[in-house]
Amino acid sequence: MDKRYLEYILVLAETGNMTRAAQKLYISQPTLSQFLSKQEAAIGAPLFQRSKGIYTLTPAGELYAEYARKVLSLTDLLEKDIRRITNTSCIRIGTSASRSLQLLTSILVDFRRYYPRIELVLADNNLYTISNSISKGELDIAFAAAYSLDQFKGHCIELKKEEVVFAVPSNHTFCKKLDPNAPRILTSSELLKHFGTAPFILQLKGSCIRHLIYNFFEKQDFNPTIVCNTSHAESIRDMVSNNLGVGFIAAGYASPSPNITYFSLSPKLYRIHTIIYRKDLILEAPHKCLLDLAKKHVEANWSNL
Repeated sequence: MDKRYLEYILVLAETGNMTRAAQKLYISQPTLSQFLSKQEAAIGAPLFQRSKGIYTLTPAGELYAEYARKVLSLTDLLEKDIRRITNTSCIRIGTSASRSLQLLTSILVDFRRYYPRIELVLADNNLYTISNSISKGELDIAFAAAYSLDQFKGHCIELKKEEVVFAVPSNHTFCKKLDPNAPRILTSSELLKHFGTAPFILQLKGSCIRHLIYNFFEKQDFNPTIVCNTSHAESIRDMVSNNLGVGFIAAGYASPSPNITYFSLSPKLYRIHTIIYRKDLILEAPHKCLLDLAKKHVEANWSNL
């Protein structure tokens, strides 16, 4: 039904007079009268009581008017959302970790089906730089791995916690003495006792895991010997496998290898996969679509983290 016809009934109910209602609607009185007669015939019940030229809603008319208001309200919301979609022509998105970038690229095909005309501008950097870009308004949304969400309260969505494990060459003296059935857990003091003199392969400064590691070391007043800095978890894993040093790896990249022994830390370290958005960003339909697609992808595919 054309929403104008719903307005006919509501205006007639408001004015209580056929002539005034027709004038307010900019239609002729016979047109309004004929519409009302046809509508009542179609419904099978009178919508108004007529008494001395005054129109008063019947119980059926009251119900009709109630639903007419709801339909018009929903129609207004729909039109506003469509205008917002039209106005949101560009979304600036940042990523701060390889898995974050993989998540984003995995959902873009579905996003494009809904919003083929929206331009996406992508930027990849470390957590420090990405969070600064969000706070300055240079990015709208960031798919990131963070060490804490405290600074993003009120404008972030937590997706998944992922443990960070300690990777050691399996031919290390300590590993050779391990009970095969014993749990692979190290406290900070145990780690430093057995591996404090080993060369460390670490993530680049500004990254989430590097921040976690340095907090871990600072509590022990320990300065590691660093032989390599890299942004690639696979590189750290491969170098550990080749006995070039020890390092920390997100659990999702800690694939089994006879050359590597992985330890959980006590207390455990976690990075938090999250979506951060500008504090002043009005989440319109395209933004909400991105967030919903990301959450569904994580639920369906990240159970092993």
